[in-house]
Amino acid sequence: MTYKATQDVVRRVMPLLDQLATRSVDKARLLQYLSATVGVEWGIMRFVSDQETSEGRVIVYQDVATGDEHTLRYPTVLSAELEPLVLAEYKRLALDRPLTKMDRKLFDHFFALSHCARCAYRGAAHEQIHSECHFAGFPVNFEPE
Repeated sequence: MTYKATQDVVRRVMPLLDQLATRSVDKARLLQYLSATVGVEWGIMRFVSDQETSEGRVIVYQDVATGDEHTLRYPTVLSAELEPLVLAEYKRLALDRPLTKMDRKLFDHFFALSHCARCAYRGAAHEQIHSECHFAGFPVNFEPE
């Protein structure tokens, strides 16, 4: 049962990972980091340490149930300015909350130039259409101008 639940979470968060990383190793590091960080908030993991090494930033988490420690490299594809928005989106997707929206700043970061700037539904008159895109987490209503 746990394995199926984990697969479902990964399936739901994969579009977010795909937006931030192209290489499999970067997606894996990002998934591990987001899962562990959110796990701390949910009481599943405990933060142990965060240090800069010759290989980059390394963070150690401890599994609350088993006591096992896990050393993770900070995902280089995640900028400090996007981190809180990405964590919020990860939680939204992981918890499968379909009646919630992706943060507008994160949506704009991903899609403002590639889609929104060229969409036929720009402007305040089309706010309902914008909301549908934010609920979906991608430009579901995109139509080129």
